Amino acid sequence: MRFLLTLLLVIGSSPVFAFDLDGQTDFAQRLHLNSSVSARVESIAVAVGQQVTQGELLLTLETTSLRASADMARAEADALAPRVEKMKTELGKAQELFDRDSLAQVELQNAEQDHTIAQAKLQAAQANLVRAEYRLSQAEIRAPISGIVLAIEARPGQYINTRVSNQTLLTIVDNKSMIVTALLPMEQWSEKLLQRKARVSFQKQTYQGRVIGIGRRVTSGDNNHPATSLQVKFATNGRLPAGLSVRISVADE
Repeated sequence: MRFLLTLLLVIGSSPVFAFDLDGQTDFAQRLHLNSSVSARVESIAVAVGQQVTQGELLLTLETTSLRASADMARAEADALAPRVEKMKTELGKAQELFDRDSLAQVELQNAEQDHTIAQAKLQAAQANLVRAEYRLSQAEIRAPISGIVLAIEARPGQYINTRVSNQTLLTIVDNKSMIVTALLPMEQWSEKLLQRKARVSFQKQTYQGRVIGIGRRVTSGDNNHPATSLQVKFATNGRLPAGLSVRISVADE
């Protein structure tokens, strides 16, 4: 009796699938990484198909010119800082003399102007330093997510010119989170499909997911039958490739 009750509970908790569709897999997150600075590729630390973790070093750019720019900007800022302090001291003296009626107002205004100009130059130099140090930091391209390296389109010694093109250097994907896209016959279209449970099957493997998108544009399905797109997102063990033909079973309400 206890066994029968357990079996009924298991059957009652299993989802009933309303319909099946054929679809193709793709990675839920596909990132094309490029450089924000122009420089030569110094080294590539990964290979195609390699599993990487978030923050892991992928590619390094040659930093000689970038470091030189940062050093020059730092030297300029360091040289201007004493000038600002000097102008601040001169302004204080001028204000004191002016308060004692020992200095003309125009001379006080000149001192104020000199101090303002010195401050502006220092602020500009400090901004250049921040920009140069940021560009230097961009010489290392690291993985923004954990996943696998899908493609490498750069090579050591290659010059990357960001003014000419926004060239992709590496492509990284989240291989443990995937999407299946299928054609949904229009007679089965319903907004209630969103967030429905779904099962993704490939050979003897099955994965649990949910419907995350239904199309709003009609296209031609099998035999020119009106259809739209349906997307199911599911987690995997990281071994499924993109472009794989799979079966989707969408649960009933």
